[in-house]
Amino acid sequence: MRARLPQVLLLALLIAIATSCGQMGTGSTSTTSGSGNCVPPAHPTFAYVLSYSSATISMYKADSCTGALTPLNPASVSTGVDNGFNAEEMAIDSTGKFLYVANLGSNATDAATVSMFTVNSSTGMLTPNTPAQVPTGYFPQGIAASGNFVYTANSDDNSVSMFTIATSTGLLTPLSPSETAVPSLCGSCSSQSSPDFVTVGPSGQFLYVTDQDSGGVSTFAINSQTGALTPTNPPGVNGGIDPWKVTFDPTGQFAYVPDEGFNQVWMYTVDATTGTLTQNQTPLVAAGNQPSYMAVHPSGKFAYVVNRYDGTISMYSIEAGTGVLVPNTPATVQAGSWPFPIAVNAAGTFAYVGNQNDGSISIYSISQSGVLSPAGTAQTGSDPTDIALIN
Repeated sequence: MRARLPQVLLLALLIAIATSCGQMGTGSTSTTSGSGNCVPPAHPTFAYVLSYSSATISMYKADSCTGALTPLNPASVSTGVDNGFNAEEMAIDSTGKFLYVANLGSNATDAATVSMFTVNSSTGMLTPNTPAQVPTGYFPQGIAASGNFVYTANSDDNSVSMFTIATSTGLLTPLSPSETAVPSLCGSCSSQSSPDFVTVGPSGQFLYVTDQDSGGVSTFAINSQTGALTPTNPPGVNGGIDPWKVTFDPTGQFAYVPDEGFNQVWMYTVDATTGTLTQNQTPLVAAGNQPSYMAVHPSGKFAYVVNRYDGTISMYSIEAGTGVLVPNTPATVQAGSWPFPIAVNAAGTFAYVGNQNDGSISIYSISQSGVLSPAGTAQTGSDPTDIALIN
């Protein structure tokens, strides 16, 4: 198992440039003014930020015209597990009704759990389900939800756990069997796999598991009726030295894997029938120092990669027809201290980046050419590791 979180020796003083008082633990938001012609949508956008150290989810309403984040009241909810091995990722189901958190452990034992929440569609508030948690595999660093199913990547028992979602309550039920093994794709690298990330492709037919120990990306076909996983043939591809999570363009034609050990991004084409990833003719594009999470613009024209050591975000345009990433002009924009998660809203107008060392969210407006421009900051919980939006 490879630890993904930095050892933070000193936390920087949290800066809140306030336009109004915020709730304790989340602070307030400072943003630049938006267009006077902006018309807010009928349904608001809600933002959720998972904080590892504080074991909380901060909840916000996002202003569609300025990108500003306003804390809800209460401003945060506990993940339900706070034992030093907390949670790194969360997932929202395709209906936007339920949110799931993969807890690396539990309060009582070493066994890991998934916390389950219901989302209030009017207010955005999260309410723990009853029961609040369900057991999963050991050390589930990654989690994904798609259709009626949820999956966790369990790095310490080399497996993926599989669940069905009860459509009325959001409760998870393990499949039988509840786990499937993830084979190592590099026989000379490791006798076992250590799955760290899991992604469901846009079609909902295939699941992709990243193994940072062996450098492989495994592919599984998803049974549309049961959610059960079957390895594809071939079972996967090389993902480099230290591959991060697989990210797709909206059409599902192209896939990207940041390699934090190689400081590059791998580029693939996707076979719509088999789910197979094939390295692009131009397989790599340079990123910054230790690239991690990545987001693709909903238009499919732009992509963004967070570089943790640099404290920057690399910006790319996506070449139509080939999916090749081409550095934008400028090629990078500054983030906060040790940036990590990133999310882009459905309208493609704002991006949000969590900064682990200073407990903040950097807010960016997105131009017609895909360039990010700083639009404000928001204070959040300690050590943000994931951001999710409901639009």
